[in-house]
Parts: sequence; structure tokens; C-alpha cells
Amino acid sequence: MNGALEHSDQPDPDAIKMFVGQIPRSWSEKELKELFEPYGAVYQINILRDRSQNPPQSKGCCFVTFYTRKAALEAQNALHNIKTLTGMHHPIQMKPADSEKSNAVEDRKLFIGMVSKKCNENDIRVMFSPYGQIEECRILRGPDGLSRGCAFVTFSTRAMAQNAIKAMHQSQTMEGCSSPMVVKFADTQKDKEQRRLQQQLAQQMQQLNSASAWGSLTGLTGLTPQYLALLQQATSSSNLGAFSGIQQMAGSTANSSAAMGSLGSLGTLQGLAGATVGLNNINALAGSVNSMAALNGGLGSTGLSNGSAGPMDALTQAYSGIQQYAAAALPTLYSQSLLQQQSAAGSQKEGPEGANLFIYHLPQEFGDQDILQMFMPFGNVVSAKVFIDKQTNLSKCFGFVSYDNPVSAQAAIQAMNGFQIGMKRLKVQLKRSKNDSKPY
Repeated sequence: MNGALEHSDQPDPDAIKMFVGQIPRSWSEKELKELFEPYGAVYQINILRDRSQNPPQSKGCCFVTFYTRKAALEAQNALHNIKTLTGMHHPIQMKPADSEKSNAVEDRKLFIGMVSKKCNENDIRVMFSPYGQIEECRILRGPDGLSRGCAFVTFSTRAMAQNAIKAMHQSQTMEGCSSPMVVKFADTQKDKEQRRLQQQLAQQMQQLNSASAWGSLTGLTGLTPQYLALLQQATSSSNLGAFSGIQQMAGSTANSSAAMGSLGSLGTLQGLAGATVGLNNINALAGSVNSMAALNGGLGSTGLSNGSAGPMDALTQAYSGIQQYAAAALPTLYSQSLLQQQSAAGSQKEGPEGANLFIYHLPQEFGDQDILQMFMPFGNVVSAKVFIDKQTNLSKCFGFVSYDNPVSAQAAIQAMNGFQIGMKRLKVQLKRSKNDSKPY
């Protein structure tokens, strides 16, 4: 029966179907049966196979159903995260299949909103009893004992709860309510925890982006002068004579009026937006530098100590710095663009030596977008990836971020190593070079 081992008689009514991962792809149902039978008689084994291959190949995981619930739990206690099979790097993963969790209370408990405050528990019970047996019915009340206009109803099965949702959601507007009745599954503890984490993360990201964008754009400390000098050299080498005159004007204007410094800030943002949208537009880059120069009081004191960099090298380096500020000022546009490029490329892009970071202890719900936005403020990110378990499609809670220069990577380590998100502290470190593992 589709390559599965199955018997004609039926398992106990409370038997559990188990999902088992981390099994060798070369194993058949026969080897699996030998693995499981010491814990009890096996009713059915079904190996998950990749149907796109011919013949279909094992995905390294299966479902197993014992005749008794006791046998399944004993097998789980003996194997899960304990026994590692030959040729595997990780121990067996064994847990009830998703379909077996359906009778948990959280999966059959409904939230009823927009309930008339005149209703009591009996009214709600009468209203929902046509859809199945109700185990619990409770109206949410305030300290004064008065109804808050919502209730919880727990059915005996999830199917009954789903029928109630289909029939009752937005089916009527009750007395004293501004909109139709809301009937949905109640939030689980996991839902509440995830929402709390997302809110906390949103606040932290807002603070981080705000500090980065405005700190970088108005203070322009750190690497900014060298970027301005590099761009000055690049543009003058390209015989953009007009730029020199504008540059002098920018410098003298900044020195003559503090008020013009504020205008410089605005000009910087506009120039940066131009630089991000038109990567090859020299005028946009020059506009950005003019504004930065105004803020810095001109470029007179920021010349290069050596003139070895070629025009295009200098322009590339200068743009890298400008892009860093643009990324901080325009995080959504920039991150969407980078993720699209990353997806189109299909493989992980790395930066130069010392510019690639591993990030450990990420929250389970973090995706590529989250890790990118968190690390963008420290420099020009060329790739950002959260590693996903191919079998479960869940995050492995670590990822990696690559910059186009080592200075940004060090800045990210200084700021983010030990950074707390929820109950986790990030661990941020440089990815080891391939040459580090060689003895010569």
C-alpha cells in the first residue's frame, strides 16, 4: 500500500501517529520496523518520499503508528533526541504528528466577540450548542462582575469548533453592539508570546533605526570624512570641474551660517535617496557629497594622504559609504531590493575576508527581512540569510550576514553581540575563513 507497512486490524482509539525525523535516506520500512518494534507492535509505517525524483527518494523522515498509545510514548522517550542512527549527524526527532494535536484544548477553544452585555453563560451555551458538545462556556467579566461583551466556548472536538465559526462568525449584530459577532479560535499561549516578542522587537528596531539614521546623517562621524575625500578625488579625476565650484560654495556656505547646516541635513537625505535609486548617477552622488560637505564645513581638511586609488576604485568606496547612510534612512526600500536580488541570485553571496558574520540565538520567528533590518545600520549588507530546517521548514535560530567591508562587520559585532531580544541574547561573531582550517 504505497510502500507502507499496514495491518488489517485497527489500533486502539487513543493511539498516536508519530512523526520521526533524522533517519537514513537509505532505510526502508523493514529497517524502521526493526527499530520501532522493541517498543510495541507497529500498525503502520509510511516513509515520506520526494515524488519529483524517479524512483521517488526518501526524505529522511516517516510517520509511524503503534497499536497502543503506550508503545508510541515509550518509543519517544527512548529515541527522541537520544539515539543517533548510523550515518546521521543528529539524534532521532520523534513527536506526535501535527494531525494528532487536534484535541488539545487550545485547538477547540473559541473566542466570541461583540456579544450583547445582557447575555449570560446559558444564553451563549444555547446559541452554540447546535454545533456540538460544549465542555466549557465563560463570559469575560470586569472587576465589577459586569460582562465585557465577549466570551470563550470550548467544544469537545476541533471539527465542532470549526462548524461554529462557519455558521456564527458575523452572522448577526447583537443588541448594544456596533458590529457583527466575531467568532474565531482563541489565541494560544504561543500566539500571545509571539505577539509580545514582535512588539518588543518592533520597538527595539525603531530605536535602532532612528539612532542610526539620524545619528549618522546629522553627526556624520566615524568614516564619513574619508568617504567624502574619496568621492572628491573620484569626481575630480573624472574632470567634473563644475563639482569643484559647487564644493567650494558648499564649504563656504556651511562656515557662514549655522542655519544652512540644517538645510544640509535635508539635502543629504534627498541626495542619499537619489544615490540609492540611481546607482550610476554621478550627479546624485555629487549632490549627496555637497550636502555632507556643508555639514562638515567643507572638504578642505579631509584630503587623502596618498593618491593611489584610481577614479573608479575611489568612487566605488565612496558610494559604499553613502549607501550605508541611504540604507539607514530608507530601510524598507533598501531591504526589499536586497532580498529580491538575493532571491534571484539563488545562492548566498559573501563579502570579503573579515566581513562575514554568523548570528546565533535568533528568535524562532525571525526571517531574512528581520535579520537584514537589524544589521543594516552598521554598513552595506550584501546578503542576509536565516537558516531553515528543510524537513520542518522552521528556522534553525541562526543565520549569517555579509557586509562589503570588515569595518562594518566589526561595528555590528560591537553593537549586537549580547543584544537581547525577548529571552534570548544574540551571539555575533566572524565567520571563520576557509584557510583557517588548513595546517599551512
